[in-house]
Amino acid sequence: MTSTHTPAPPTLQAVLFDMDGTLVDTEQLWWDTVAEAAGRLGHVLVEADRPDVLGRPVAHTAGFLAARSGAPAAEIAAVLHRAFAERVRTRVVPLPGALALLGALRDEGVPTALVTASPREVAETVVAALAEAGHGGFTVTVTADDTVLTKPNPDPYLAACRALRVPPAACVAVEDTPTGVASAEAAGCQVLAVPSAVRIDPAPGRTVLRTLEEATLDRLRALVADAPAPRFLVPVLTTRRARAGQPFTARVSGLVRGAARPVTFAAADRPDRPDWLTVHADGTLSGTPSPLPGPDTAVAVAVAKVTAVDAHGATAHLTVRIPMVPADAPPLDRVRVMSWNLWLGGAPVDDHRDKQLAVLLAADVDVVGLQESAVHAAPEIAAALGWFHHSAGENLAILSRHPVVETLGDPGVGFYGAAGARIRLDEHPDGAPHELVLWTAHLNHTPYGPYDACFDGLGAPELADRERESGRVRQIGEILARMAPDLAAADRTPVLLVGDFNAPSHLDWTAGAARLHGGHGPVDWPVSRAVERAGLRDSYREAHPDPVTDPGTTWSPVHPRHEHGSGRPEPQDRIDFVLHAGDRLTVLDSTTLATGRIAPWPDVAANDWPSDHAAVVTTFRFDRPA
Repeated sequence: MTSTHTPAPPTLQAVLFDMDGTLVDTEQLWWDTVAEAAGRLGHVLVEADRPDVLGRPVAHTAGFLAARSGAPAAEIAAVLHRAFAERVRTRVVPLPGALALLGALRDEGVPTALVTASPREVAETVVAALAEAGHGGFTVTVTADDTVLTKPNPDPYLAACRALRVPPAACVAVEDTPTGVASAEAAGCQVLAVPSAVRIDPAPGRTVLRTLEEATLDRLRALVADAPAPRFLVPVLTTRRARAGQPFTARVSGLVRGAARPVTFAAADRPDRPDWLTVHADGTLSGTPSPLPGPDTAVAVAVAKVTAVDAHGATAHLTVRIPMVPADAPPLDRVRVMSWNLWLGGAPVDDHRDKQLAVLLAADVDVVGLQESAVHAAPEIAAALGWFHHSAGENLAILSRHPVVETLGDPGVGFYGAAGARIRLDEHPDGAPHELVLWTAHLNHTPYGPYDACFDGLGAPELADRERESGRVRQIGEILARMAPDLAAADRTPVLLVGDFNAPSHLDWTAGAARLHGGHGPVDWPVSRAVERAGLRDSYREAHPDPVTDPGTTWSPVHPRHEHGSGRPEPQDRIDFVLHAGDRLTVLDSTTLATGRIAPWPDVAANDWPSDHAAVVTTFRFDRPA
């Protein structure tokens, strides 16, 4: 939601170029350099290594190789520097369109900067090669040697803008990797992306072209002049509740999109503005609520209007609602818990991060167990929402409105496994913590029971054998063993296990529901039996006992038919769960969630729902201890 204030269109004041893979064809030279060094260290580079090799500082890649070989990272970095510089001297080639664009900018008097994560020695070699090819040089050059932090941090682009004495919002940064794009956008530049090896999606303030041959001076000017107006992702935000007499903080800066940076925040001057709340320029809201009026007040809502002002003077507005309770009010007695597989972090769907944020805000959840979080999803979502998070390994994470006070399980867990956290929802009037424990789990995906039953016609005994063959029975046993201390204390501190089990439930595959499962039922699926024996209850089936009228399908909203070309209907099943233990949680409602436009595979890029699983959301009443 933006204001009616529309400042004069800004003008292009500088163009800032990445080097490797953008102006010159050095990506393959760098890959070959790293591959050679890795081979000497006994490691063979594979496609999965690309995120740690391309578009990364030398120090990152050296650390990556050091972790796999045991060799000192500093020595590896020195070898990479020398070997890459030698390759550049003999083999560097300007990319198509690079010299023409640089020449057009020079002819029009537009300043340019080279902004690279390579060391100065390599950058100067490339600049010399470009000079031999006819380019007259850059106004400013910023290398890895010039800033403490390099890409994806904004420091290199901010340093270039300071040296040129131009605001980032009036500059276009030309980049080829997601790491470089993140750096330029964090600095507040408009971005022209020309992807080299890794896909980059268009976004507000970001244009994607196939090659620099498509880039013209008019197009660069338009990127600045037509910069999108700032907006908040939602018009209204409800925060976690605040307790009178206790410090409160929230953040809203991560919800702004399309703004020319830097962005500053302020509270609108309104008569109903809470006098205890300060809106800081960085988008932090903080203060200590005053005592609430009246002895019988249970919950009040403080409303603040926040204005964001971008570098061009354009504004956006957000209404922030803060539920408030008296100092002696009982602790939070409702909690909404979600389980959600993000599908490779959301990568198959365009603009997936903002779509994930929209889902979470609309669902109004307190705690979320994520699977397939792809390393970056949880910290990025938490930063945008001003939430807390715990990530373990590359695939598992927990998001929470409320503080994570303890992490549980193996922090380096693999793609499959489980991770846990203790979350402090509130405090009792006497100061005692009001907490729950949540574990998120992801079990192995193959062999898959519904395929064995519906496609191959296996009977119940064979299905049980195949479940053991899949490793899921062993995995859930190991997870429950890790959870055992928490489960033993579940009547004092409730315990939840959520996740994508890649296995159905015996509560669904009943005789009465056999027609939904290719005529199979009952089937005593061992994973669901194991969690039941451990004292965990299935919240969805508690809310919806009949699997015929409420199947609760989570796999899959994008696969009505089997994706491997057979044309057979995909078995639709419930393989994602929110389970709970202890006598303090009572299920009030549970639902599966998959909203908006959902086109079937493979035409999923424009989907509103950014996953191939439906999520599960359960609302619990959180009772006081007996």
